[in-house]
Amino acid sequence: MSARVIMHADVDAFFASVEQAVNPAYRNKPVLVGGSGDRSVVMAASYEARRFGVHSAMPMSQARRLCPHAVHLPANGKLYRRYSRHVMRVFLDYTPLVEPISIDEAYLDVTGTERLFGPPLEVARMIKQRISSELGITVSIGMGRNRLLAKLASDWDKPDGLRWIRDEQLPHVLDELPVKRLPGIGQVAAGKLRELGVRTVGQLRSLSSSLLEQQFGKSGAYLYSASRGEGNDGVSFYSQPPLRKQVSEETTLAEDSADLSALHTLLLEMADNLARRLRKQGMLGRTVMLKIRFPDFKTVSRSVTMLQPADTWQPIYHSAVELLDKLGLGGRSVRLIGIGVTNLSDQTADQLILFGDESVAQAGKLDTACDELILRYGDGVITQARRLR
Repeated sequence: MSARVIMHADVDAFFASVEQAVNPAYRNKPVLVGGSGDRSVVMAASYEARRFGVHSAMPMSQARRLCPHAVHLPANGKLYRRYSRHVMRVFLDYTPLVEPISIDEAYLDVTGTERLFGPPLEVARMIKQRISSELGITVSIGMGRNRLLAKLASDWDKPDGLRWIRDEQLPHVLDELPVKRLPGIGQVAAGKLRELGVRTVGQLRSLSSSLLEQQFGKSGAYLYSASRGEGNDGVSFYSQPPLRKQVSEETTLAEDSADLSALHTLLLEMADNLARRLRKQGMLGRTVMLKIRFPDFKTVSRSVTMLQPADTWQPIYHSAVELLDKLGLGGRSVRLIGIGVTNLSDQTADQLILFGDESVAQAGKLDTACDELILRYGDGVITQARRLR
């Protein structure tokens, strides 16, 4: 049986690189992609712009101060999606095991493809050459026996990098890497590790599993394994599920209630659940529907279309509360209450609009972080304070 070979392919400075590819006048110049409003953030910065200290998610006003001569362009979602589909088609020419992580990166399992395409390094070079010649952009590819190593390797020599972390190099090849390079290590965890005298992966590996679990709980087992280059090697088959028309959730109350505070809490819980489902499916919703059923089984529904499509609980919840308040219960009790989100679209289609606003971007990052905690530790590990009343 062939040894497992996982690739992580990440297009370099995707949005900015696409703009440079289709507009020769922008090549070799600093390019910033993002909105122009006061709260806009940088969605992508070319490597020419990064030399001036600019990076993604930085306030656009700060980026313009650091690099005032940069070409500033609005996002072109249709163009980026077209390029993304082309990139994924190239990947699929070499393996059906392609798992997109975002619009510009994916994991590939190329185990056992040697008879068709040659050694794994040759496959990686063919992919890089095709994307460069067909699209005029570059992709960095990392390789290893699992997803962790592949991800670390793809970040090693950016841009246009190619690195394979082989088994015989482990674990010492990771020794000098900063611990923050390990996926899932944020500022808080890195700060706690510094307090333990740990700044590199090699230093992390010197700590016992019992100490790490004592300090970091269940995450300690991940830190212990990651410092040794151990991780998940699974890659899913590529799929494009059909777009759903809506997501919805409703609940029948244990007892009929006219308590607005209690109804608001139920709406909050449902909005959170629906938002999580939307993110899991890679969808955004623009229209929020409220459903109310009274004790006499009379049912009414109301809907409102939001200014921006959303996959976070805040706009869904506030829209539902607005609809409930406008409905005006007038003291009437409620038997059933529900929320639906419709007018759905592909997340990659609209995330370009959403990340033009810093506040929306921050809310999205927070909800994504909560998703990861729930996935790791289960439902109930984190919730809104209001739901604890």
